[in-house]
Amino acid sequence: MQGLLSDLPLMGILELVNTTRQTGVLDVKAEVPYTVAFVGGEIVGGGILDWLGVDALHASPMLPDEGSFEFKPSAVTGSPLAPYDHFMTDWARASDEWEQICAVIGSPSRVFQGGVPLFDEPGGRSVRGAARQAELPLFEVAQTLAEAVRQGRVEPTGRYAWHSLRLRSGTTRVTPSPVARALDGERNLGEVIAGGLDEWAVRDHLLAEIRAGLRFPGSGWVLRDLIWEEKHLR
Repeated sequence: MQGLLSDLPLMGILELVNTTRQTGVLDVKAEVPYTVAFVGGEIVGGGILDWLGVDALHASPMLPDEGSFEFKPSAVTGSPLAPYDHFMTDWARASDEWEQICAVIGSPSRVFQGGVPLFDEPGGRSVRGAARQAELPLFEVAQTLAEAVRQGRVEPTGRYAWHSLRLRSGTTRVTPSPVARALDGERNLGEVIAGGLDEWAVRDHLLAEIRAGLRFPGSGWVLRDLIWEEKHLR
């Protein structure tokens, strides 16, 4: 089963897989590409590239209006993340609220500091770092931070979680650029930016590379955050 999302809305595809109790993987090729794994029509996993799990699925747009899909029956194992109807309700709420949250914080990669637990350490933390430190759902920590930003209790530091990446040149794209030439695997992206490269040029280069097929540990969450930043910070 495959087609265009403009012809068949994703919600209809998900409902079809559920009601027909199919087992396999739905591959959604949209601005934010992601997969949803089913066993007997129940959702057991999925995510954005290598970022997998409930947090990743909740961060995946439920109603993309452009792109394509393909469902492939396959040998998938696992337990339901929640009963289908409950999971879909939570996903719909999170998918909508993530946009509202990122309109305030930019993305879960943006580092904030202030008088709020988890973000009151020297140098501050990103939502991703705080959620990992506290072992809490990413969405829950993002909600807390967004409220703290609205109250003026924390401020952005100008840093992002993806600044820590160290990438080498020679990726899947062939168009040379100052950013590509600066990537030597020694300096992280934050250091490359501090060395004089425009942050948006680095962000655009990284986003284009991932879309073209560059993969590294964390490429899924980096892609998601860069797309949020492109929408809410530019």
